[in-house]
Amino acid sequence: MKTPVSSRSPVCRRKFLATSTAALAGSFNILTSRASEPVILGHGAFRYEVEKGWGELDPANYPVANCHEMVEDSRGRLVLFQTNVKNNILIYDKGGKLLESWGTEYPGAHGLDIVNENGEEFLFLTDTKLGKVFKTDLKGKVVMTLERPPVAPYADGKAKYAPTNVMPAPDGTFYVGDGYGSSYVMHYDAKGKLLNYFGGKGDQPESLNTPHGGIVDTRNPDNVTLMICSRTDNALKRFTLSGIHLQTIPIPGMRVCQLALRDDYMVAPHLEGLLSVIDADNRVVSNPGGTAPALDAEGHLTAPAMDEKNSPFVHPHGLWVDAEHNIYVAQWNSGNTYPVKLKRIQA
Repeated sequence: MKTPVSSRSPVCRRKFLATSTAALAGSFNILTSRASEPVILGHGAFRYEVEKGWGELDPANYPVANCHEMVEDSRGRLVLFQTNVKNNILIYDKGGKLLESWGTEYPGAHGLDIVNENGEEFLFLTDTKLGKVFKTDLKGKVVMTLERPPVAPYADGKAKYAPTNVMPAPDGTFYVGDGYGSSYVMHYDAKGKLLNYFGGKGDQPESLNTPHGGIVDTRNPDNVTLMICSRTDNALKRFTLSGIHLQTIPIPGMRVCQLALRDDYMVAPHLEGLLSVIDADNRVVSNPGGTAPALDAEGHLTAPAMDEKNSPFVHPHGLWVDAEHNIYVAQWNSGNTYPVKLKRIQA
C-alpha cells in the first residue's frame, strides 16, 4: 500500500508551503485576469468554465479568512461558513450577490450542513476550536448544541475531540466526524441522543484517519451507505449506516476533504489544488483544476497533478453542486479569497 501524503515532516512542510505560495499567485492571476478567453477546467463529460469575480465582496465590510464549506437552501441561496468572526455566515444568490450575513461566535468555523425538517430548514455548524456542533435556524438561532461525546474513547481527558463535519441521513439521524480529534464517527438520533460510534485511528480497513468530511450516499435508494473522507489515508471509505466497513476507494496523493452529491455522481475537493468528479461506479472521471485521471499498468488510479497554469484553486476545502451542475468552491488558507464558481459546460 502506498504511503499516505503527509505535511508533518519538515521537508514536506517546506514543499507544501512553497507549493501553496506558487498556487496562490497563480490563482490570483487567473481570477483577476481581464482576458476575454475563458478558463476551462475538467475532462470528458465534466468540464467547467471559471466564472471570474463570482462572490467577491468588500473585504472591509465582509472579510473572509478560511472559507470552509458551502450549502444551498430551498430558496436557491448559497450559504458560506468561514472563520472571520465579523461575519461567519455569508449568504449569496446564484449570481454572487450578498443577501445576508451573520455569526460572530464561531472562531473555528468548519463544517456546514443543511437539513429540511417538515418544511423548516436548519444548519449544522461544526466548530473545531470550540469542539462543538451547533444546530441553528437560517437566522443563526441555536436550537441544539452537542459537546464531547460520553463514550469510552473520550473518557480520558487527554483524548482530543475536534469535530469537523456532520452527515445528515434521510431518516433524521445524523453522523458527526471527529476529524481533527480521535477520528471516530458518532451516530445521533434527531434529538441528539448518541446511538453508536465507530472508526478511530489505525491501519485496519475499518479504521478512519482524519474523517474530515463525508455524506450519506443515497445514490442507490436500496442500499444507502456512508461515504467518508479518510483524509490522511488519501481515500474514501464506504460504511453501512451501522458503521460496518464495506469498501475503500483510494484517491492517490489527494487529501480529500469533503463530498457533494448531485444525481448519480459526487465531487470532492482536495487540498492539492484540484477537484475530482466521482461517477456512479465510484471511479474518478474528471479532475477540474488538475491533470486528467489516469491508470497505471496494473489498472490502479494514479495521483493527478495540479494544473498550475489554469487552476483557480489553492486549497479547495468544501463545495456545493447546484441543480444546474455548477460547482461553488470554498477554500482554506488561500489568501482570504472568496468562493470560486465553476459553470458546467453541457455537452
